[in-house]
Amino acid sequence: MCTFDLKTGVLCPKCESKITRGELTTLDLDIMRFFVELEKQYAQLAHLHYVRSLRIDDHLFVVFKEKDLSGLPQQLLAQLKKSLSEKFGPTVKLIEEHRDFNMFLQSLVTPARLIAINKVWLPDQTTEIKAVVEDDRVLKTPLQVLSDFIKQLTGVSVSFELQRKGRTSAVRFGRW
Repeated sequence: MCTFDLKTGVLCPKCESKITRGELTTLDLDIMRFFVELEKQYAQLAHLHYVRSLRIDDHLFVVFKEKDLSGLPQQLLAQLKKSLSEKFGPTVKLIEEHRDFNMFLQSLVTPARLIAINKVWLPDQTTEIKAVVEDDRVLKTPLQVLSDFIKQLTGVSVSFELQRKGRTSAVRFGRW
């Protein structure tokens, strides 16, 4: 998206076509405009590469390119989350896109730990990822919301299974 378009609110034909094709949504535009405004306060934000935003229930996921967020101070990340939650909703998760899908899954469930990731081939010739999470009590986002987010962002179906110290829970989240 053109910075000029974000600042003026008038979209060029190229950016307008991205919205028409569904590559960007009005939520994406609102989030990008918000970051352009925040750049005035925090110059480090100019180096972020925005990918996409998705809202699932009352959770807002904002995705950036790999290694963009890891270079920012934790205090700034906390301020970003606070500013975003004040404007767009109560629960905000800032996420980095990863080339390694397993790393992406781990970043979503942090501070919980992924114990196992399995690929399951289903009879209808599709595949599904089954991820076993150690302790959901430290998660701030329900596993069903994470499963829905992954499906919408990547098109990959992921089901989560819980395992608490010494035993596996029968609770499953996702399309399993």
